[in-house]
Amino acid sequence: MKNTFSFMPSVEEAKRQPVRRETYEQSVDLYNEGKYLEAFHCLLDYLNEGFRTKFGNEDGTEFHVPHGSIVVHIHILDEIMCIEADFLNLPEKGRVAMLRQIADLNINKLLLAGFVKEGDRLKMRYETPLQQSHPHKIYGVLQNICHVGDRYDDEFCTQFGATRCYEPQVTPYPAATVDQVYEGIQSLGKATLDALNEYNAARHYGYSWNVLDTTFYQIAYLANPQGQFCNNLEKAIDDMDAERPVEELVSKGMDYLKKLLATSKEALAEDLYFADKLVSNRRSASLQTIQEIFENVYEEATAAVQSGDFERAAVRMLYIIYETYYYNDIPEEINLLLTHALKVSGGQSVEQAAHTLYEVMDNIMEGDLSGSAFYSCADNPIAGQMMEQAASAAQAMQQKMAEKMSGNDIAELQQKMVEAMTRGDMAEYTRLAGELQQKVMSGLFQ
Repeated sequence: MKNTFSFMPSVEEAKRQPVRRETYEQSVDLYNEGKYLEAFHCLLDYLNEGFRTKFGNEDGTEFHVPHGSIVVHIHILDEIMCIEADFLNLPEKGRVAMLRQIADLNINKLLLAGFVKEGDRLKMRYETPLQQSHPHKIYGVLQNICHVGDRYDDEFCTQFGATRCYEPQVTPYPAATVDQVYEGIQSLGKATLDALNEYNAARHYGYSWNVLDTTFYQIAYLANPQGQFCNNLEKAIDDMDAERPVEELVSKGMDYLKKLLATSKEALAEDLYFADKLVSNRRSASLQTIQEIFENVYEEATAAVQSGDFERAAVRMLYIIYETYYYNDIPEEINLLLTHALKVSGGQSVEQAAHTLYEVMDNIMEGDLSGSAFYSCADNPIAGQMMEQAASAAQAMQQKMAEKMSGNDIAELQQKMVEAMTRGDMAEYTRLAGELQQKVMSGLFQ
């Protein structure tokens, strides 16, 4: 592989909610103070801002929150919290076979919650005293119920003829977005198969495995699919980690990719939509979490770049970045850095891409999220935001103190701030901004 694959922006980016760790920490603090109901309310705000008031009663003791194709019902009464979700209505035929599968889910997929049968309806349910509703535990219960419910209902409807208890309210992707996803999958899939044929011919199955798994992650990143498309893609990703010879894993993965490429745009569109989500299926990641995830590949990439093995470095870094997006909700400042690096490195030679990706990974590992060593001033969203704020503040000061200040002095300081930002000198920029504020406040411009 001489060049990396093109970058394709995620359709989810416009609806992406920032990770608000401070809200979660506030929930934990309230729980530790014995304010259990307030702690739960704060947890709901952390999971999805606005859902608590949109789907709850005035007392904040009853909630009916949609998550994909299920609804999560939460009741708090007499200091007991009950969480349950309708799963599916059992079919007339095939119910015994389906119940066997449910028993397996009950043992191997559900953690604290469990399936219960009420007539012909299956539900997932969990109860706990309110004083034992620590935010970390309830977050885990909600995420587990939502993932199992939204993951397996489509599969059981298809396999056993079960019917839904709730018809999900969805917003289909616009036609232009469906076109974007379909064309992106076609382009990426064909480029992947070409690369795999080259690697397989040379028996470089380790490269094949990395590139193929990265493509699956990138498709998930691009399309954010739902329904059976999501289930099949998740299974393909899980199968790549099976304890089988790598040649077999690659062969099976290629079969799935070819099947996906043969799927019509209309069939894909059935599972391309936005739906309300109570809780993300991904983990909430901090800077430290990302650093721990990157650590081994970062060391591997460092050695590869130093030895001139740029193909290995680029392939491995792309793999870990897209894998991290698949399993984690990433803080916004890190997301800005990574998406910029992916965009710049897309289509580059493996040597150029290795340097581009390594530079941003090095920044993250060093805890430098300013982007000053990575962006140019023109395309740095962080620097651009700061420049816009600085320009706005300077303009306001000029208007308010025009009679007391020298416009030339202001212009000179502003110019120095622009120059500092352009060369990436954040320390000098901050110093000059402080000097401007200090002189304004002390009335030295006269």
